[in-house]
Amino acid sequence: MTTEKELPSKAPPPQKLRQLCPKRYTIERILNPVERASGQPENPFAALIPDQQISIVPSFTLESGDTLRNVPVAYSTRGRLSPKGDNALVICHALSGSADVADWWGPLIGGAGRAFDMTRFFIVCLNSLGSPYGSASPVTSVDGDSNRERYGPEFPLTTIRDDVKYWTRLQFSSALSNLPQHTQTRPG
Repeated sequence: MTTEKELPSKAPPPQKLRQLCPKRYTIERILNPVERASGQPENPFAALIPDQQISIVPSFTLESGDTLRNVPVAYSTRGRLSPKGDNALVICHALSGSADVADWWGPLIGGAGRAFDMTRFFIVCLNSLGSPYGSASPVTSVDGDSNRERYGPEFPLTTIRDDVKYWTRLQFSSALSNLPQHTQTRPG
């Protein structure tokens, strides 16, 4: 029998999760219908970020009241999540430019003695709404439907609170379900 501790730090694809933990898979699919995407063919900028993953949130209502459908969120992970899930270091796009933390903070990533020590931390970097590098933005198709036009200038205004709520949806999904279920911010 596979235990939570034996699961890899990157969540396995749904078919593998179904094999490893059928009960967990069923519960997560009911409560958290976030799906993974293999890419965004309509968004050439998403391919510029290596090793990022894209999950699709079925429906997301912004603080403005606008509702987006089939909303992609791009993220990347580095390092390994501890069995207790207490070593996650979340870096948001505003500090990285994309879901690739190495783009901006490369010299700080590495082993012992580095600020982003991958032997100590499970580093999660999430892309913001409105960024063209894989998350919902003016360059993605309306409602995630490649048969429709891109949002372009009609992409709704978003807030930091929207990003936090959006990232929380991903946190509760199978993609990052081992992270602690609370958020702590530190002034800096």
